Amino acid sequence: MIGIVHPGQMGAAVAKNLVDRGLQVGWASAGRGPDTRGRAAAAGLIDCETVARLADECDIVLSICPPHAAVETAQQLRGYTGLYADLNAVSPTTATHIGEHVDRFVDGGIIGPPPHTDGTTRLYLAGDEAHTIAALFDGTPLRAQVLGPQPGDASALKMIYAAWTKGTAAMLLAIRTAARSFGVEDALVEEWEISQPTLPARSEQAAQSALANGWRWAFELEEIGHTFAEADLPAGFGAAAAEIFGRVGRGGDDLDTAITRLMGD
Repeated sequence: MIGIVHPGQMGAAVAKNLVDRGLQVGWASAGRGPDTRGRAAAAGLIDCETVARLADECDIVLSICPPHAAVETAQQLRGYTGLYADLNAVSPTTATHIGEHVDRFVDGGIIGPPPHTDGTTRLYLAGDEAHTIAALFDGTPLRAQVLGPQPGDASALKMIYAAWTKGTAAMLLAIRTAARSFGVEDALVEEWEISQPTLPARSEQAAQSALANGWRWAFELEEIGHTFAEADLPAGFGAAAAEIFGRVGRGGDDLDTAITRLMGD
């Protein structure tokens, strides 16, 4: 049986790919809320109740959780003798640290939305047993690709990719907020419509994404900052973007809400 901790929106979709292949997939319900329980039931997962029992019954465990919980999740599996794959949005150094808690480790990074449709989402993997994890997803909507034997490589790719997608969203929100603060937002948008016609809509989309997901992106951006530092580049880029998402908070669905929170009004 394959284990998954914990089936959020991404984790449940990844697990459903495996269930649809005819594989048994377990999860641990202890301490989980009704939304998680509902996703697990819809995906056809087997309830092992506790993480300890999950570890006993599963030959492979996939960790797909909010990035701030990735290390703690690995610590809960300390001593696990099966194959542990961390598929979370963490820096290469954090990925290496996670690998120190388990005997057999594969580093992974997911790029794209929850994999419901073929071709939308990629799973990048690194480690000596990466091909074992990749083979689980043969013929599923989730496309798995092995980068090589070095753990941390998949996390590095995920972080560098997300630096653009999430980092530019944070920057657009900061730009719109600064423009409003100085009273030149309308003039900025008019100039964008002439010279950068995609940016007005992109800034609206950035606000919607931040309000829905920024609460977990904030930690991911901090990890991106650590990744840049590991490459001897300034870490402040990631830290600033993390602060933007942290200040936006959770709830709401429009640009005005995001800007109001960033301005502290």
